[in-house]
Amino acid sequence: MGFDIKFMFTTLIAAAKYIPVTLILAFVPLLFGTIFGTLLAVIRIFKVKFLARLAQIYVVVIRGIPLVLLVYIIYFQLTKVFDVIALRFSWSIRSKDINLIYVAIIAISIYATANISEVIRSGLMSVVRGQFEAAYSVGLTRGQALRRIVIPQALPVMVPSLCSNFIGLIKGSSIAYLISIVDIMNGAMISATANYKFLEAYVAAAIIYWIICVVIEKVSFILESYLNVHIKGGVL
Repeated sequence: MGFDIKFMFTTLIAAAKYIPVTLILAFVPLLFGTIFGTLLAVIRIFKVKFLARLAQIYVVVIRGIPLVLLVYIIYFQLTKVFDVIALRFSWSIRSKDINLIYVAIIAISIYATANISEVIRSGLMSVVRGQFEAAYSVGLTRGQALRRIVIPQALPVMVPSLCSNFIGLIKGSSIAYLISIVDIMNGAMISATANYKFLEAYVAAAIIYWIICVVIEKVSFILESYLNVHIKGGVL
């Protein structure tokens, strides 16, 4: 049997309908990962007592677990814990009533936080230590020094790596189909189950992922160029 190009385009159109789901599965964890990853990075850089060690353990453990296993662990354990709590407090809702996209977002966010924290930590550490001392000498607090001097200079360094993480999350979110979430991958597979033309479905999904990643890289390049011109070395 030859490659069915017509069916590939049909599958591509069908799978493209689920692009918003894939973007949600990647962008929301990127957002949470940036927020909590920054917190972890700051804690480790300033060696906050007790918390710095916990943050380091968290990063090492989570980065050592494949994302697919993390999704399964959260899926099976979180649903069990939720059912126990629901039964304890006599809630009418159970884990089967929860949209599984929230489970996937939690799992991917946990994974993203560990990886993005390393990106942010490296970016902040790339700024010369003397910048902090100069900020303290003019009366700025540690928080003000970070916000107004250090972070603006570290942003151009961090943007390419954050872009790479976003692309990784776009591709990594495809494993959400394993817990029955209909994203680009699952949308393509559903189309292929009727006639078993899975190769065409895989190619169609690959084309969509490739286009999304190219767009992200282009936006990242524009943002990086802007930051290099308008912010790097400046003060906010």
